[in-house]
Amino acid sequence: MSTPVPTLLKEIHRLRKFLRDLQSEIDLGPRVAKIRQQTLAAAEQTHKDAYDAIKKLKLKQKDDEGTLKQTETRLEKLAFELNGASSKKEFDAKQTEIANATTKQGALADAILTAITEIEERTANLPAVEKAWADAQAAFAEGQTEAKARLERMLAEQTQAKAELASVEANLPADMRTQYDRLVKAYGPDGFAGVNGRACSQCRTSITEGAKSELARGAFTCCANCGRALYVAD
Repeated sequence: MSTPVPTLLKEIHRLRKFLRDLQSEIDLGPRVAKIRQQTLAAAEQTHKDAYDAIKKLKLKQKDDEGTLKQTETRLEKLAFELNGASSKKEFDAKQTEIANATTKQGALADAILTAITEIEERTANLPAVEKAWADAQAAFAEGQTEAKARLERMLAEQTQAKAELASVEANLPADMRTQYDRLVKAYGPDGFAGVNGRACSQCRTSITEGAKSELARGAFTCCANCGRALYVAD
């Protein structure tokens, strides 16, 4: 005894919805992979920034130490020149230069100390930086492995579901294939609707007594309101 058409449509509806949802998951893969790659790139940049910051601080410290040495040499020279000043005007000018150089000396010494302190703090934090980078790489590798396995599983499920769909569709009567193909082309997986009680699940409209009788005898029946092919859902 052949399977009633509504029963075939119910299974076709299930398989087509499953294939649609499965394809959506497969299509999502590249976007997830891109996000995963961006996350890794951000972690790599953070790792690089940590070392670059220390490098810049060391360069600044070196420059400030060079400037401090020059300032101290200048102060020694100014102190010598102050003792040899030949006029009050020259004496006052040298004192002003000494005051400015002394202020600069203090600022440079403070900047050097601040840089040394920050370098020490950032250097002490490098193990944590390295761990974060290692964790990010491990998470990326794990994600890649999981994504590959997941894709392989979904592709296998897709192949199986397509084969099952083709097998079920082969049991549809030949004189119904034109209408069936039209519905699939127009609505895809939504070309079919279950009937709960007497209501079409697609448009929520009650079906006629005639349609109900047609379903009961296993005929290919469409909703008079939305045109979907019907099957008994409950």
